[in-house]
Amino acid sequence: MRQSVVVGLSGGVDSFVTALLLKQQGYEVIGVHLQLWDDKGKPQLDSLCRDLGIELLRYDGQELFRRQVVDVFVQEYSEGRTPNPCALCNNTVKWSLLLQVADEMRVEKVATGHYVKILPLAGHWYVCKGEDAVKDQSYFLWGVKEKLLMRALTPLGDFTKVQVKKMAQDYGYADLAYQKESMGICFLEGRDYRDFIFHYSGRICKPVPGDIRDTDGHVIGQHTGLLNYTVGQKRGMPVIGNEPLYVKEICTGQNLIVADRKNGLFQHVLEIEQVNLIDRTDLELENIEVKVRGLGLNPAGNANVREIGESRLQIYLENPAWALAPGQPVALYCGNRLLGGGILSSGRI
Repeated sequence: MRQSVVVGLSGGVDSFVTALLLKQQGYEVIGVHLQLWDDKGKPQLDSLCRDLGIELLRYDGQELFRRQVVDVFVQEYSEGRTPNPCALCNNTVKWSLLLQVADEMRVEKVATGHYVKILPLAGHWYVCKGEDAVKDQSYFLWGVKEKLLMRALTPLGDFTKVQVKKMAQDYGYADLAYQKESMGICFLEGRDYRDFIFHYSGRICKPVPGDIRDTDGHVIGQHTGLLNYTVGQKRGMPVIGNEPLYVKEICTGQNLIVADRKNGLFQHVLEIEQVNLIDRTDLELENIEVKVRGLGLNPAGNANVREIGESRLQIYLENPAWALAPGQPVALYCGNRLLGGGILSSGRI
């Protein structure tokens, strides 16, 4: 009897090729389309699944998505924090819903089109970086629990995006392979996040001007509303003695922004909360690396990590990180292996 697998299908090339590969490996594939945000139904999915000869189910997860992702996104920004909705979705909605569907159907395996690998090591299961360094999505999965990883398949981790597109094209789906990919935050639908928050909150989160102060507490300018600023931003900030200033801190309780020179935004010590770790003994490793962004500006070198309370860690960086904002995800790695992570709560210079 063939083993069954529930595959999350978005209508894009990645999830389609995931289903194709698993079918070729002998799995009985059950496609599940998660309707998360004003979904238009993705009618092309019906024809794609008919072509593959697989069952397609549609699952309404809009209420959970709204509560766990959109509401949190709006609340976090209103408190001067910088959330990552893709990490929120993966860690609290998408994978959990797929597992729920699988359990209801008594299916052991679930699969997604993420460009990561899920591998066993020393009695545990870890997310690891995929072969495509540019498309690697491990950073967004720091909060996925091991009990789910044990049942998950991610075949695209062994391929590059170019190879995946070539597979789709070779099987006669060139239009799917080269269709425009959705970029950015899905529920914003191309809108500015500030405009979205303003309207979603019922105009409660409206911009209120206030002071910009230096690190000594002196008023050096006026801001146009806290939602218009993020930590590390230079645009719209004062210039002192021909030297630009950057947003260092957003203080919602006082409706003010603290500004500093670029060098003042480096941090050597971080604290994170809402921690998820696969194996707590991994904190004893000597070569732990830290990512606070999926790609781009990340602190170089290794870090020492220690527990400071339940679901809280303190991280000492070998080299400082720049312009970190409370609310950002912090992922911990050992080589290509994702150890876990948490949410940045504070930092010290």
